Amino acid sequence: MNKSEALSATPAAEKAAVSGEQDMVLYEIVEKHIAIITLNRPHRRNAILTPEMNIVLQETFLRAQDDDAVKVIILAGSGTDFCSGEDTSKTPVESYGLKKGQRLPQSLRMRGFRKTLNSTQESMTWGDKVVIAACQGCTYGQGFSFAMMADLLVLADDAKLARRQSRIGFAAFDTQLPMTLLRLGLNRGMEALLTGRTITAKELLDWGVANSVVKAENLMDEAMRYARAVAAHSTDNLMLGKRAYQQYLHGLGFAAFQNFATVAHPLFTNVVWREDEKNFLRERDRVGGKDAMKNLNKVWEDLGFE
Repeated sequence: MNKSEALSATPAAEKAAVSGEQDMVLYEIVEKHIAIITLNRPHRRNAILTPEMNIVLQETFLRAQDDDAVKVIILAGSGTDFCSGEDTSKTPVESYGLKKGQRLPQSLRMRGFRKTLNSTQESMTWGDKVVIAACQGCTYGQGFSFAMMADLLVLADDAKLARRQSRIGFAAFDTQLPMTLLRLGLNRGMEALLTGRTITAKELLDWGVANSVVKAENLMDEAMRYARAVAAHSTDNLMLGKRAYQQYLHGLGFAAFQNFATVAHPLFTNVVWREDEKNFLRERDRVGGKDAMKNLNKVWEDLGFE
């Protein structure tokens, strides 16, 4: 199967094709037991377009999960960046039906957000296959979440990870908060979530979070090295191991937190910003998403949290 092959046979991809985004996610079996799923919007630094890209991504992961020959999945990003987060041209709540000047029922917000969570968590955290994230360049927002959820993390030396959503009003709340704190530790995790600062590949290696850091041109070779090491195990034992890991996460209350997140995230749209506080949505309406984020980031950058 050629790497340029997308999921053009799926209904979601057919819908995406109308908007010219039919190749948002690529799928390839590179070796008998190894699949590569590639985020493919390099013109937008692989920003996740909600909900279209989430739907296609979920279907792509399901394709790999249902293939009993596949033992390990590499999640990669095309171009110079892994994933710059969610595409701010349309926020998740807007994709659930929110329109300017109207209020969206909480039922639609909660159902919509559960679908968004399931598009990644059911595939990565709760899926049956080992997932390796191979990240280069900007790994922000949802890209950061992908890195935290993966079973193994291989980084290019130019990788920069950050949870920028904290700056648009979420503060320390993160849909992947338990995994972020488990990976980074309480102190570093809370710092990352409260400041949204950039974390370098070297820091993550020094902290024991990244499994390996290599030059960008060697990233996929290194990811394949890890994938082959995983694929050397028996299929049955790998699944047993993944289920044991999931049971550990259940014991820590991860699943309960995800249920809470479907309630907490919709409440974000009811947050009140005071006059002296930076309101991203208001700024976006005034100057556009790119400049609004630039203005918002400057608040923390001026304090030394780049």
